[in-house]
Order: sequence, then C-alpha cells, then structure tokens
Amino acid sequence: MTYIKKLNIFKVLVVLIMILSINTIKIFAQTSLKFRNITIEQGLSQGTIEDLYQDSKGYIWIGTQDGLNRYNGYEFKQYRHNEKSKNSIVSNNIIKIKEDKENNIWVGTIDGVSKISKNGKIKNYKQGSKNGNISDDNVCDILVTSDGKVLVGTTNGLNIYNEDKDRFERILSKESDLTDQFIYCLDEDKNKNIWIGTSDGLNKINTKNKNIDKIYLTKDKKPNEKDTIYGLYMDKEGYVWIGTMKNGLLKIDINTNKIKLHKVSKQNKELDFVKNILKDSEGNIWVCTDDGLLELSEDGNHEELYKNKPYDSHSLISNSTRCIMQDKNGLIWVGTYTGISIFDPKNRVTQYQSDPYDKNSLSSSVIHGIYEDKDGLIWVGTRSEGANIINRKKGIIRQIEKGILTDDRIRYITGKDDDIWIGTNSGLNRINKKTKKIKYYTLDNGLLDNYIRTIYIDGEYVFVATRGGVNVINSKTNEISNINDLLERYKIPKDYISCIYKDREGIYWLGTSTEGGLISINSKTKKVKIYNKKDGLSTNEIRNVVEDNKKNLWIATNYGLNKLNKETGKIIHFTEQEGLPNNTIYGVVLDYENNPWMSTNNGISKFDVKNNKFINLNVTDGLQGNEFNANACFKNSKGEILFGGINGLNIINPKNLVTSKDISRVMIDDISVNGVVFEEGKNLNFKSDENTIEIKFFLPDYKNTQRIQYVYKLEGSKDSWHTIKDNKVTYTNLSPGDYKFVVKAINNDGVMSEKTSINFKINPPWWRSKEAIVIYALIIIAIIVHNQRKMKRLDKLVGERTEELREEMEKNKVLFDKVIELEKNKNNYFINLSHELRTPLNLIRSTEQLITGLNNRGKQISSEKIEYYMSILRKNSNRLLRLINNIIDTSKIENGNYILNINEHDIVYLVEESALSLSNLANDKGIELIVDPYIEEKTILCDSYDIDRCIVNLVNNAIKFTDEGGKVEVIIKEVGTNVQIEISDTGVGIEEKYHHSIFNRFNQVIDEYGESKQGSGLGLTITKHIINLHKGEIYVESDLGKGTKFTIILPENMYKNN
Repeated sequence: MTYIKKLNIFKVLVVLIMILSINTIKIFAQTSLKFRNITIEQGLSQGTIEDLYQDSKGYIWIGTQDGLNRYNGYEFKQYRHNEKSKNSIVSNNIIKIKEDKENNIWVGTIDGVSKISKNGKIKNYKQGSKNGNISDDNVCDILVTSDGKVLVGTTNGLNIYNEDKDRFERILSKESDLTDQFIYCLDEDKNKNIWIGTSDGLNKINTKNKNIDKIYLTKDKKPNEKDTIYGLYMDKEGYVWIGTMKNGLLKIDINTNKIKLHKVSKQNKELDFVKNILKDSEGNIWVCTDDGLLELSEDGNHEELYKNKPYDSHSLISNSTRCIMQDKNGLIWVGTYTGISIFDPKNRVTQYQSDPYDKNSLSSSVIHGIYEDKDGLIWVGTRSEGANIINRKKGIIRQIEKGILTDDRIRYITGKDDDIWIGTNSGLNRINKKTKKIKYYTLDNGLLDNYIRTIYIDGEYVFVATRGGVNVINSKTNEISNINDLLERYKIPKDYISCIYKDREGIYWLGTSTEGGLISINSKTKKVKIYNKKDGLSTNEIRNVVEDNKKNLWIATNYGLNKLNKETGKIIHFTEQEGLPNNTIYGVVLDYENNPWMSTNNGISKFDVKNNKFINLNVTDGLQGNEFNANACFKNSKGEILFGGINGLNIINPKNLVTSKDISRVMIDDISVNGVVFEEGKNLNFKSDENTIEIKFFLPDYKNTQRIQYVYKLEGSKDSWHTIKDNKVTYTNLSPGDYKFVVKAINNDGVMSEKTSINFKINPPWWRSKEAIVIYALIIIAIIVHNQRKMKRLDKLVGERTEELREEMEKNKVLFDKVIELEKNKNNYFINLSHELRTPLNLIRSTEQLITGLNNRGKQISSEKIEYYMSILRKNSNRLLRLINNIIDTSKIENGNYILNINEHDIVYLVEESALSLSNLANDKGIELIVDPYIEEKTILCDSYDIDRCIVNLVNNAIKFTDEGGKVEVIIKEVGTNVQIEISDTGVGIEEKYHHSIFNRFNQVIDEYGESKQGSGLGLTITKHIINLHKGEIYVESDLGKGTKFTIILPENMYKNN
C-alpha cells in the first residue's frame, strides 16, 4: 500500500500560492524571433557588416570593413584589394553594394567605386579625370534609379555614371544646389523623385521639372546635428522613412513633404541614432540602432527591441546593428558590428525559457515533461531544476519550490481532472489541486523502482514504467500492483519500457528503449504481439506512439518515423532520405488534420499526410533550438502543440504555420573543368581530355540550406536521376559528346523547383574530328587510284605475296589460338560464375524446403532454429547481392559509366578502418593481421567508398589464400606526393605468368596442386579499374608458395597528376 504524506505548513502555503495565487508576477515569455548567426568563423572576411544586398541571381553580397563577400548559402567567395592585380576591388572597406540593369555589381568603398561585371572583370573608379572622375573617393551611398541611372553620393558631392564614356560626372555641385555636399544616403520614391540625405538636411529632386525641395528637420535652417540624415527608406505607401543621427526616426509624405516624428516608448527613448530602416513584406518597421534592432508597427501599437543575450546563442549577435535587408524569400538579414543575424518575420513561435537575469522565468531551459491541465495551466518539468507552472491567461509563471517534490530531476508529467502526476528520478508525485495535498510513491511503499520512465493514465488506473518494471496504481484506493509477470513471460525487457499507450480499441501498446521493439497487449483476449525490425520497424528502440483516426499508429523511434496499419500489419518507415530533418525522433503528436508533428535533433517536422511530404522548422522559424528532448511533447485542448528542448519550451499553433508555396529556380554557381573555372554564359566546348567536370549550383533559399535536396541527371549519358544534399556534382572521364546537365531542388517545405539546365560539349580527339575523317577519305581515294595504276605490277609480285600470305596465315593461326584460349577462359569464368550463383541459391532453396517440410509435418520450430535458418538465408542472399553488384559495377566501369564521388579524405584512417574491419575474419582463421602505417595522416582526393572496397577486396583475398598461422600485413607509406599501400601475405602465392592476367575477369589462377578456391574473379578486376579511375596504379609481386604482395600507388591530387 502507498502512503500519503501531508506537507508541513510551510510547504502547503507554498503549494497554495503556487496553484491558487499565481497572478502576481508577469511571466518571461515571448512570441520570439530566433536568429541564425553568421560570423567570421563561418567564412566571412570580417565581422563588421556595412551593407547587405541580394542580386538578381540570388547571391547575397556582404560588405565588411575588410573585404567583399558573395554568399550562396554554402560558401563565401571573397573579393579583396590586391595592388598587384588589376582585377581586384579598389578597397577592402566596403560601404554600399547595388546591382544595375546590366547585372553589374557596383561596390562603394572609402577609396572609390568598383564595378564587377557579369564576366567577373572588375573596373575601379576614383578621383581624377584619368581614374574615373568621381568627385570624392569616400563613397557613402549608391542608387540605381528605375530608369537605370547609377548615382553615387560621396562626402563631397553627387556623381552620375556616363556609360558611353565609362566615367562619372559630378552634378548639383554648387553650394546652393543642395542643403550640403556631404551626402550620406540616396533613394527614389514611387513618383521617381530622387531623395538625397546630407549632413545638413534632406533634398527632394523632381526629375520631371528638375525642382529641388530642401527640407530641414530644425526650424532655424542652420547647420545642426539633428539635421544629419543617415538613412532613407521608401515604402510602397508613399512615405520616406528617415534615420537621423540625433533626431530618431521620422517619416515624410512624399506628396506634401510633411514630417512626422515616429515616437518610441520611454524605455527606448535613447535610440536617437537610426542607422538603417526596413519595412518588411508584413508591414513591420525594423530600425537599426546602436542599442539593438527595434521592431515597430506603423500605427505605433507595437514596439519591441531585440538585443544580444550572452546566454542565448540564438539572440541578436550584436546590439550595434548597421544595415538590414529582406531577401526574396522573406528572410530578414541584419548586419551588425560582429556578424550577420538572420530571421523569418512571418513564423513566430511562442517560447518560454530560463533567463538568469529574471527570476520570473522558467527555472531551467532544459525541458523534461509537459502537461496542460483542465484549467489551462501548463506544467513544465526540467532536467534538474524542478517543475514550473505557467498561467498563459494571466501571463504569469511560478517555479515549484525545491524540496516539495521527491526530486527536482523531472522525467515525466501528466494528469487527469485535479490530479497532476509528476515522475522524477527518485519517485512519483501526485498533486491534487483540489485538496492541496501531495502523495509520494517510492520504492519504500510499493514502487518497483524510484526512477520513473513514463506514466500513462487509463481511467482510474495509472501505469508507471520504472527501471524495475511497470506498476499499476489504483488512483481511488492507492493499491499498487505490477505486470512484470506478463512482461517476463513474453521476454519483454520490463526495465526499459519507454512509453505506454492505449488505442481506441482498448489495446495497450508498450514501447521499449532497447531492442525490445513495440508490444501490443489485448487485455480482452490476453493476446500479446511483438513488432520489431523483422516486421518492418526501422529500429527496435521506441520513444512515443499515437493513433490517428484511420487506425494507423504513428511511432517515434531512434531511427525515423514508422506508420503501422493495425488492420494489415504493414509498417512504412520514413527517415532523412524521405525528408525528415533528423532520424532521432523524441516525440510525435497529431494536429487537427491528423498530420504527425515530431520533435527531433534537428528541429520540428510536420508530415503532410495528404501530400506525402515533410515540412521542417528550425531556429529561423522561432524554435528554442534545433535539439529537443524526450518526454516533452503535448497537444492541448485548443489544438496547440507543445514541444520542449534544451533551450526552452515552444508552443505552436498548426493553423498559423506559414510554408513556402513558391520556390526559386536553382542557379548554376560555376563550372570547373580539370580544376579550371569556366563561366556559365560562355561557349562550353571542351577538348577531349577536358572530361573531368565539376558543376556547382545553389538554391537561393537561405532558410535552412542543410535541408535542401537536389535532384539531378546528365542527359547525353546513361545517367538517371540522383538525389543529394551537397550542392556540387563531379563527372570524371566523360566520353566525347553533347551533354545537358539538369537539376531541380526540394526546399525545406518539400516543394520542388522547376528544372535548371546547362549544355556543354566535349569534342572528340583530333583524329576523330570531321576534318580528320575528310582527310582519311582523301587518303583512301588516293590509295585506290594508286593501286589501280599498280595492278599490273602486282601480278609479278604474286609469288612474293603468296609467301607473305603463308606467313600471315601462321600469324593468324597464333591469333586464332589466342582467341580459342580466351574463349576457354570465358567459359571457365561463366562456369565459376554459375557455380558462385548456384551455391547460395541451393542453400537458400534447401533451407526453404527444410522449413516447409517441418511446417507441413506440423513440427514446431524453435526460435533458435528459426534464427539459424534466417541467418543462412540472409548470408546467402547478401552473397548473391554482392556478386550481382560486382557484375553490374564491372560492366559500368568497362562502359565508362562509373561515377566517382571525389572528396578530401584521410587515406591513412580510411585504409586502417577498411583493413581492421576484417580482423574478426582473420582471427577466426588463425591469421595474424597487421596494419602498420608509416605516416599518421595524409589527405588526398578520392572516393572513400571505392577505396574502402579495394582495400577490403585485397585483404579478404590475402586472408582467403593464407593458411592458419600465417600473416597478412598492410603498410601505408608516403612517396613524394603519392601514397603507397602495400598488402602482403604469407599464402600460396601466384606464379609469375599469371601476374598480369589476374586483373582480367576472364582469367583466374587455378591451383593445380592444392584445393581449388574458386570465385567469380571480379574482385581484382574492379580493384584495378577503380585504381585506374583515381589515376593511380596497382601491381603484384609474388612467387608460388612464398606469399603475395599487392602495391597500390595513389596520387594526392588526381586532377593535378592527370
């Protein structure tokens, strides 16, 4: 029997205050923005961001105080000043970036202007008639007008670009023309008026009548810091927003020139220096200041200042915000003093977390356990700081005082009516909101163990899974029993029950955190069924189970999402390959449309059942972080979904989810041939030896580039569609011909883009060109004519020719004998191949007949026998699969269709791991396997899968042909710029006459004196071809009876050596 321990007076008061008087303090909660930050560590040339711009192709251009960066979501291309190169930018201190109608990128710096053309050429403009004629090198802003004119504002005047003369001309240079010649900013409104912000006021130029309106912010019209205009932004509603140095944020009606001060609250009144302004697609105003990023509604009803929080890695990276931009997909980029912060203003998710500077926040941000009771109070458990109660209606929070619960390390929270059940590392707590009492259940009074894994309430019964098994508590009588006998009877790991669920038909489902799988228990029929990997589960480690309205169970596991059709027993599983952001799923709940929502180690994912696709959310969508926790998911009565992670609690309303319906086209980044970069627009005709081609591409969707998938194929070859996550493809040893590379992208929301394609041609070698064929034809004609003239002389040479013919016939006989020998070798090859195929097939067929016979005779087969028979079937099926794969790969290689996946790899580590993977095989045979690298590491360009395949083939052969007590040794050396790998054994050896033929799949070495160890003969053939594709070489040294040594030589850079 359990006991009820009444709290002392102090604890009762605490509980009363906690539950009933939870209305005194405002809660620390946000419908928060989560920032994804980019710094110099990710590849930026420098952290102080002066300008951001997205061009027509989708690249993000980033101007810093030390270089210009072009970003495609995967890598940065840096542009720097180099006094030794004419094709470099004029200065590294970037101020402004713009693109004109010819797709030239204009870059303003503190030392002039640079123009980067589409072809990559750079032209610089500075002061002086010979250098570009700009009025001053210190550039403040660049404006490309709606009619294509390029204007440059400097600290000493305004300039317009003369395209015909390729130089700048100064305009409005008189003192009386503008309020001041120190020009900070430029912009154009929808009426095509040009607005010029200076150090002493604002100017509006009417381009139709050439009138200039001078607008001062102070009435005396005298030079004043408050008249300094630092930033301009034109909205679509007819207002120009003005950022000033001392006068805060203003806006002007472009038709009336009426100025209005946009006031901020008292707490933000010090934000007088406005550096930049943006009005986003949702109508929100964003203001860059030295004290954070300020969000304003145009009507003044909403105001929020986002600042850096040292304890929150997803907060604004720096309070000193300098520039802001919204890209074509709606993401907002903020340039700051120490890097870039990116966020999505559309998707805002409610978040609760711990704030070390605010006592009225959660006790900890590491969430374990979530439950919302009938009164709408949210009970939130933490990993080590106890539990919290959130009252969203009143906007308040209260932390349960330490010492009230059996342990502050919370494992699970659930409830029913007035009872709240909290499982911890040291027992179970039952809080009754009505009686104000807490009951403790521990090992001392009936629990099997104090460590609570999960809790499930079924009417008046409470199922409690612990490390010692599963207890059942009668909540009315407090009687405690357990179901361990049932679990032990079916060999279910009782100590590792991770979840308990009861479906609509009254069947209980138990998930295990080990290899126990998923167990169904029918309490009516007493039938127990166990589902595991053999039945189609992706893994036997279960975390969570929920049922939809179509009698399907959705199962969260450590390796993907599983869908079990209870009527058919069929299981379908989904992993990263189908679009999940991560295979580790902590919890799953269903929304109002029966779509599963999952928390993972890489964000939250929704599976759209209707469209059969995953929609993924990450930090940019406002999540507490990308990593979530187990036992921390819940759906409340409003249909909201609550997920807890390592940095707080998120509440999501599925109806408010904003997903991308449109998607940009994939852009071709660059094309490199044998390491030389070519531009997309150029005539892509390559020589016959220019047949190693790398194509880089990107989707200009920067929300989560890690989740973008690319689907591509190469038309003109036998290539089919491939899906990858990387943004580049490499083709090697392409045959001459016309090719078309086609690529599509699937974004974070599962939407596929249109096709993007690029054509290129590899010309045949000169001796196969059209001109060469014409020459060949002319030569043939000349030969025919010449032979006709010599017909008479041929009669005299008949005797001599007859003798020569006899000699030729003897040569032909030799060749014929070689052909016969080759046919014999082929016949032997196919006989061996047939034997290799027949052996596993016979074993599979014999095992099947044995099982069928036992079954027909009604004999029961033990689980050990079944596992033994299955292992035979599995082993021989895998043997068949490997053999067929070898045949296919050999054909691909010989036909030139085999594609390598070239990347940088540590060849020492790769060879060691490959060789040591066969250590068990060597040990079983009593052979000593030695791996002896002479170098610690060496990075080369190679295909890790195929090199692993070669090493495994050679080491396996060495073990196969070495008797017990022998030795197999693998040595790795560095020889110049090459790597030399030696694999030697003390086996039977190979006669010298077979040293070359062993690499031909139609030749095998037959042991004439010992036991025949036949095989398909494909291993060495494939190894030889793979090494050749890597521009390497392989050879053998061996004497019969003295062992064998294979030597592989691989270049450090296969492209360079080629």
